[in-house]
Amino acid sequence: MDRLTTHDALYNFVTNLVPSLTRTKDDAIILDAFQSNDIRHVCQAIRNAQTNEVKYQHLTLRFGGNSEQSVYSFDLSRQMTFCLDMYSLYLAVKHISFQLEIFHPDMISSLVVPIKAETLNWPLGQAFLQQIFYYHRDALSHITPCVQLHTGNLDQLSLSSNIASLRNKATSLWVDIYTPSEYLDFLEQCTPDAIKVSQPLETKEMKEGLIPIVHFVRKNNIKFIAGRVATQKDLNQFKLLGASYYFGYISDIPRTMQTKTIRLVSNT
Repeated sequence: MDRLTTHDALYNFVTNLVPSLTRTKDDAIILDAFQSNDIRHVCQAIRNAQTNEVKYQHLTLRFGGNSEQSVYSFDLSRQMTFCLDMYSLYLAVKHISFQLEIFHPDMISSLVVPIKAETLNWPLGQAFLQQIFYYHRDALSHITPCVQLHTGNLDQLSLSSNIASLRNKATSLWVDIYTPSEYLDFLEQCTPDAIKVSQPLETKEMKEGLIPIVHFVRKNNIKFIAGRVATQKDLNQFKLLGASYYFGYISDIPRTMQTKTIRLVSNT
């Protein structure tokens, strides 16, 4: 891998991978969005559960004229989702670097960037992360990776090593889990700074599914982040469960994050 010392180099690395990894019809939709330079971040404020003060911005990828289409609503091949994770991280690095040119670091809200656990275990994904750690560490100090442990039967030996590496290099590390989760025992070995759960509280079973997580965060004295909070009732219940921060449509509609556009010029 060449040295990815610039934003252009990060961009070119990811976008040059995408055509070769396009396998399905849905992959082709994402490829077209890439070629149209149409994939962008939307951000949603993450607020302190007690004061409502904005502390972080949660990022996700969308495309379309009004950023209305989530890239995650498609049935994508695994490696295409890995490319999207890398592209999301590139966009976050570029955005923070631009802000650092204008604002004092204390005025910049940290960006929470989701990344699949499988992307960490993918050799190209791991190599890409190492390049960002080495060449873009100033921007990374304002970025919180949020590792998604959403699928079962992951290679926990490789994952443990990769999360430990990420934990040592990132200023802060979150994990995002579903309930019930098979990974709480695993997380005892590499305790994150926060656990994020986007869990509705519509039924008794859904509420009970949060109990082991609440016990875990209290035992390990880490933050509990409630995602996709839609009603005041849910927010009140999450507060009673000890949520430190929350985000969702109850307080903020996702908005497009404005960044400087980079377009490739064809050599032909």
